[in-house]
Parts: sequence; C-alpha cells; structure tokens
Amino acid sequence: MTRCALITGTAGPIGAAIARRFHAAGYRVCGVDLAATETPVVELALRVDLDAFVRDEAVRCAALSRVRGWLAEAPLHALINNAAHQVVSSAHPMPVDAMQTSYHVNVIAPYLLVANLAGQMAPRIGSVVNVGSIHARLSKPGFIAYATTKAAVAALTRGLALDYGERFRVNCVEPASVRTPMLVDGFRDCPDALHSLESYHPQRRIADPDEIAELVFQISSPDLRFLHGSCIDISGGIGGRLHDPV
Repeated sequence: MTRCALITGTAGPIGAAIARRFHAAGYRVCGVDLAATETPVVELALRVDLDAFVRDEAVRCAALSRVRGWLAEAPLHALINNAAHQVVSSAHPMPVDAMQTSYHVNVIAPYLLVANLAGQMAPRIGSVVNVGSIHARLSKPGFIAYATTKAAVAALTRGLALDYGERFRVNCVEPASVRTPMLVDGFRDCPDALHSLESYHPQRRIADPDEIAELVFQISSPDLRFLHGSCIDISGGIGGRLHDPV
C-alpha cells in the first residue's frame, strides 16, 4: 500500500528529520516550506509562504491543487504541521503584523491544511500531528507571540480531534529546546550559556531533531488509534523545574 505524508517546514532541521524518518519507512513525502527544501527524500517540494497561504486565496488554491494532484492515486496517511514563525521581543506594543504572521503560520495555516485536505486523508488510519511547543504551558519573557500561538495549537488539536472524530486522528507534540543551527547560532557569542541550558535539563542535554521526528512518526502509526486529541510533552523533564536561569 502506498503511503503519503505531507510535512511543513521541511527546509528546517526538525522538518527535514521528520521527512527522512517517513521516507525511511517507505512513505512518499511532500514537503512545504518558504525556503527551498534541499533533501532528496522529498518527492514533491512546494515553496509556499504559509502567511500568504492564509492571506491570499489564490496562493492557497494553487498550493492545495498541487497537493491534491500529487495525491491523485493514494490518500494522505500523515499530515505534519511542523512549520513555525517565531518572534522574540519584549518591546510593547508589538507590531500587529508580527502578531498576525505568527498566528497565520502557527495556527491558521495548520487548520486550513487539515480542513482542506480532510477529504484526502486515509479513512480511520490517517493521522495529523501538530508540532507545538513547551511554550504552550511554560514560557519566558519576550515569547508572548510564540507562546500564545502554541497554546492555540494545543486547543486546535483538541478541537479538530472532536470535530473529525473517527475519520482520522489529530495529536500534538510539544518539544522544549532542540539542537538546531538557529538555536546554536543564538548562543554563538556566549557558548557557556548553551552549556547552562543543557545542564539545566534533568538529562543534562537538549533534544536532537531526530528524536522529535521519531516521536512524530510513532504517533502517526495506525497501531495507536486510541491516541487522539493528545498533546504530548517531549521536554526532557525541564517542565518539572520551577525556574530556567537561561
């Protein structure tokens, strides 16, 4: 049986890791990203600005048409909403456009993908996984826009699970810090702070993108059909600490 997975944010390290994991399991993979997806495991790479996907009906229709064409001979078994937009600022009032872009990319685009591709989902065994964040529950100064949208992703997950019921499953994973080039680059001028971040986690390390990909893949398995409407913490235990000094 041909299995297909659509994954957003495949130009980034977490999305690329998810694409590799599904491809290794025999899935055909469609990758969606604002930037070019430079990985051979993606069969169909769509360069789509998810902010424009929300704002512009023509952009949305064109992207959905290409996805539906790709799915002409096989249903969608996994839809992974991984792409995200992050604004970090403690300056208020925050520009409205920055807040809107975060909400469009992180919340409305995932909703529109699910709602518009519901008819292409494999009945009863299809799986949607939204990549949320620990910021849905525990955050830091400057992360208002990001934390607010990730809390909305959790609510979106629960709502979609209720509305789509037995047609397909909808779940969410909520990572804490993941070792990506963007995170490491942010500590370039202060490597000791990165070591502090790692040591603060009970495991004394932060996640690898492949670990997030593995959880997403396992959640998508039809063997876990009773897992539905859940938000799963993958934070290395840091959510049990009262204070993050970094």
